[in-house]
Amino acid sequence: MNTYLGELHGKTKKKESPLDIIRTVAGLKNSFGHAYVNFGEPILLDQFLNQTQPAWHEQEYGDNPRPAWLWETTNQLGTLIASRINSAAAINPVNLVAMVLLSSPRHALGEEELVIQLEACQELLAKVPYNSHTTQPTSMSGQDMIRYVEAMKMVYRQTDSLGDIIRMDDRNAVLMTYYRNNILHLFAIPSLISRMFANSHAIEQQEVINFCRILYPYLKSELFLQWDVEALDDIVKHWLSAMAEAGLLTVDGTLLRRPESGSTGFITLTILSRPIQQALERFYVVISLMLRNGSGEVDAESLEGQSRDMAQRLSIIHGLNAPEFFDKTLFRHFIEELQKNSVVRINADNKLEFGEEIAVVARDARRVLPSEIRHSILQVTHAGS
Repeated sequence: MNTYLGELHGKTKKKESPLDIIRTVAGLKNSFGHAYVNFGEPILLDQFLNQTQPAWHEQEYGDNPRPAWLWETTNQLGTLIASRINSAAAINPVNLVAMVLLSSPRHALGEEELVIQLEACQELLAKVPYNSHTTQPTSMSGQDMIRYVEAMKMVYRQTDSLGDIIRMDDRNAVLMTYYRNNILHLFAIPSLISRMFANSHAIEQQEVINFCRILYPYLKSELFLQWDVEALDDIVKHWLSAMAEAGLLTVDGTLLRRPESGSTGFITLTILSRPIQQALERFYVVISLMLRNGSGEVDAESLEGQSRDMAQRLSIIHGLNAPEFFDKTLFRHFIEELQKNSVVRINADNKLEFGEEIAVVARDARRVLPSEIRHSILQVTHAGS
């Protein structure tokens, strides 16, 4: 885990050696819980190459062992592998507890409330399974999951006259982002939907669908989601039905309403809205800085650096204790996805050019951010309120 933290802070990945295996085996005297192994859908390389590069095996490459199509095809293969890995995710007590507590104020909840939220997450994932290869511990109650994670000393119990509080310390909160991120993609769509209701009491269903259409390509790229954009409408509708059935939304004709403030459903919806929040904040950071620089005035590398600086500033000001929030690679992927969607173009001077389309992405990202985060970004970028 220390290696993971170092990499998040920019350190070079440490090379592994046979001695590392011996050290790992020696350390198994400590309790690391249970291992979960899932096998996803295999990728047949010949079939993949036939689809992406027809007649690849018949081409003449001369003295060049690396054909022109190799780089792009390798990237496509890497994306497919990551997507298949995500489709075979193993949901376990550690990553579910991490998901809920990291979405809670100060990473702490009363034990009874934590049990409710854990079981609500289980119920939602059971209603809308991500993939047939995805598994979750359906036999474990919320209380069982807390005991499991507590035994591994990843959460702590604080007792007072009113009951027990389950919490993480600062170090474990950072470490637990690793486990949360392993299942973040499973909650991407319901979290995005819930995020819309953070600042709105009622929204038309079609507006929710349209909003998801605009932001989904960027989430798909970052989280390696399995659905094509063409399938998104049905996925969103499926999630809306499941959330309504779970009491997280109420349906009034074509209008969707959030639960009353302070209700259990409202708390669950609020917690569910937070996992995707940092991704949306990163998107808005990049777009706001693009608008600040102006079309044709900044190259991709400079924009990545500015975005990282802005994210670090937000982390300091707002206490965002998650090093991956300012990972430069994530900003790069977002800029690349803007190019793929023809929202941004590279001109002859290698600068980023954009038109009015960027304002649409900015508007929809802005509307779902907490006001204090939005204000901090706008203070620097003056991108409009």
